[in-house]
Amino acid sequence: MEDQNTNKNAGSSRLNPVELLEQLKTTTEALHRESNNLNSGVSGIDKKLKEAGELIDHSLKELRESVMDIRVGISPEDVKKLESYKDYFKHYKPVLYISLFVMLSGWGLSILGAYSGIKYYKESVRTKQEIRSEVLQEIGKDGNVIVEKAKWDSYVEQSQVLRAWQKSNPKDSESLEIYYKGYQDFKKGKK
Repeated sequence: MEDQNTNKNAGSSRLNPVELLEQLKTTTEALHRESNNLNSGVSGIDKKLKEAGELIDHSLKELRESVMDIRVGISPEDVKKLESYKDYFKHYKPVLYISLFVMLSGWGLSILGAYSGIKYYKESVRTKQEIRSEVLQEIGKDGNVIVEKAKWDSYVEQSQVLRAWQKSNPKDSESLEIYYKGYQDFKKGKK
């Protein structure tokens, strides 16, 4: 309808005051209704905000009152028990100190024993190695050597067999003696 009125007004060079007045009235009424709707919505929100604020204030007040009622204290019976324990521990303080001293002394002695044992073991191993090297040097100075028992037994057995053969075959053994003397001379010549 407004489009028609606008078209009429645009087409006609003069304005119709009655139509214009009616248009203003309808527009004013529509604006008035919208503002009333908005005001009622805002007032509803204000009421809800006030209710929420009152609820929060009430909860805070209750919380403060409940916190103010809390008291921390020790009953006289508990104080008496604590004092009796204090006297009880006074009598056992020397026992505690003696036990602590014995424990620390034990630790100290065990550490000292471990240190001494390790030192003794290292010295013992070193001494054994020194003695072993000295003995081997003395044996070497005399022209002797250390031989395994199995090899020594084998040499002794071979020597016994050779002597027994020399006794039983004197003619054949002469050639062995000649060979042996030649071998020794050959060895001496090499040196």
